Amino acid sequence: MKMTNSVKKDESPLEMNDLNLLLFGHAAFQYLYAGCELGVFQLLSKQPNLSKSEIGSLLKLEPYPSKCLLFGLTALKLIIKTGETYQNSSIIQKLFEDEIWQEFFDIVLFEARIVYVGQLDFVESLRQNKNVGLRQFPGKGADFYHRLAENPEIEKIFYQYMSSWSKLTNPLLLEKVDFSKFNKIVDVSGGDATNAIAIANKYPHLQISLLEIPDSCPIAQKKIDRHGLTNQIHVRGCDIFVDDFPQEQECFLFIHVLVIWTLAENTLLLRRAYEALKPGGSAIIFNSISSDREDGPVMSALDSAYFVSLPATGGMIYTWNDHEQCLREAGFTKIERIPCNFWTPHGIIIATK
Repeated sequence: MKMTNSVKKDESPLEMNDLNLLLFGHAAFQYLYAGCELGVFQLLSKQPNLSKSEIGSLLKLEPYPSKCLLFGLTALKLIIKTGETYQNSSIIQKLFEDEIWQEFFDIVLFEARIVYVGQLDFVESLRQNKNVGLRQFPGKGADFYHRLAENPEIEKIFYQYMSSWSKLTNPLLLEKVDFSKFNKIVDVSGGDATNAIAIANKYPHLQISLLEIPDSCPIAQKKIDRHGLTNQIHVRGCDIFVDDFPQEQECFLFIHVLVIWTLAENTLLLRRAYEALKPGGSAIIFNSISSDREDGPVMSALDSAYFVSLPATGGMIYTWNDHEQCLREAGFTKIERIPCNFWTPHGIIIATK
């Protein structure tokens, strides 16, 4: 009896060059990080068409490391070599032209100093079904966020990253969600207040309560004070799983929060928000989201490795259906999806009580 092959043919099979980039992907990122940290891209944004020796001299690098670094950046098409001179690739130069270089740099630094370190334990985290990578960051806190205050340098890098990630993406939220119908909102785990400040600046009538772990509240308060928004944004230290949510609210925001915890924990948080909302109030989820087929986007899959390895046990970039199921279990019935169509896989879900 002849056996038939039931394996489905790849719709877009990987080539060997693709596999090579995965095999040596760690090195590809190190070249990107080195180009940022050593100032290659910044230099070429101001002085394009420099030679290898000129770049090495201006960056105080010896000939050998200059040769290796520029070779790698050229091979990865991060910089372009024409004759004997170099310039930034168009995508790198566009970061400077669009004035988002600093935000991109902060993301690279976060990946290098925090994500890479935690993901050393990705395989073991999968084996043990827990965030084993937390052991790479000493401290007494039960999760990564509660250890930040014990690691000031890492805390600074983390909040610089979160601020930059929010600056890149919160324009999507402000473009697609009309906050004018609310008078007060609650920003759950609002971090350093970057998102609350952006919303407050656009909607000066709003009163915003920002909930954050007590150790991080001074960071948010300092930024709020610096922006002159002390009378509009009010910081409250709390454990979002234990302490009471403010009651009779019109809107709860979950921005970059429901990727950290398990689906059961997300349901608990959303149920607490549901119970604290007035009838007609909304819970708004804004973060990276995966396709319901669980086959992409690639950035969602790659980002999930960080959440598996480090912050807390059980997080990842969940699908639209995952979030919607949590909302239904929390009590919501009216749910709206809003795709963002951006280079990050962000999406918005608005649920109404």
